[in-house]
Amino acid sequence: WQQRARARALLRKAASEEVYASVWGALAHWACARGQPPQKLQAADLAAFLAERDAAHGLSSRHAWRITRLVERVLLIYHQELGLPPSLAVAQLLEQRPDIRYANASRFDELPDVLGVQDAARLARHVAQAPRPEDPWQTQRNRAAVALHLGAGLTPAEVRALRIRDLPATPPDAVHLAGAAGQAARRVPLPGWARRAVQAWRDVRASLGVPGEQWLVSTRSTGKPWGKVSHHDGVKSVLQQAGLDAQRWSAYSLRHSFALHALHRRVPPEQLGQWLGVTEPDVLDRYQRIRLEM
Repeated sequence: WQQRARARALLRKAASEEVYASVWGALAHWACARGQPPQKLQAADLAAFLAERDAAHGLSSRHAWRITRLVERVLLIYHQELGLPPSLAVAQLLEQRPDIRYANASRFDELPDVLGVQDAARLARHVAQAPRPEDPWQTQRNRAAVALHLGAGLTPAEVRALRIRDLPATPPDAVHLAGAAGQAARRVPLPGWARRAVQAWRDVRASLGVPGEQWLVSTRSTGKPWGKVSHHDGVKSVLQQAGLDAQRWSAYSLRHSFALHALHRRVPPEQLGQWLGVTEPDVLDRYQRIRLEM
């Protein structure tokens, strides 16, 4: 964990690193004295360790939160190296101890609501259905946008900025994103249902003879980029047509759903970070923690 944190410039003060090393060393000695290897630690073990540390040194809720965050991060790497599922110890402890869980409340603001498995599947089926002749052309455009949010985790800005060249295959098997300044280019694979929705839009777009290179357009005659408000309304319309609560969810909710469902399918966090274009470990740790709590 120290090596990764140093490489990402997250440990900038020697004093902070000494504190982290000291805390982990204390937990290691405590666990070894009880014959507990790291992969066997349970929520009750961590609670007992924190209680003893509180009795010996005094322990504020915020300090306890920092200790659990360190333990969670180190165990995540350790379990990955052993090929084991992520540890549930910290998530279960925080579920039992709201005083610790919300000690650093500004960093514990929850993600927006995300679609459960059944709702996500329902939306995917709706989006992937074959277009009907009587449907307005905007219907398939909107479905393609939802497919890219839920199926590839793209942000609203990324979806609106897409060009035809960013989905080169026919049918499209992945989205190719050049990456903003300072970010690496990335390729995000599309699941089968999303491929069908995106290909259906490609067919509609070709039949309309839409000019220009913009992938999702605001008008069929000019090929102008899609606006923010129209995009927002288009996503909401698809949610409503699928029988879901359009007031509750948004394009970002679909992106968060993509991330959490990918972790549930055991996609490695590093791979997910590449797909999302996210480099901050705290963001991925937050997704991982929320998934474990769900």
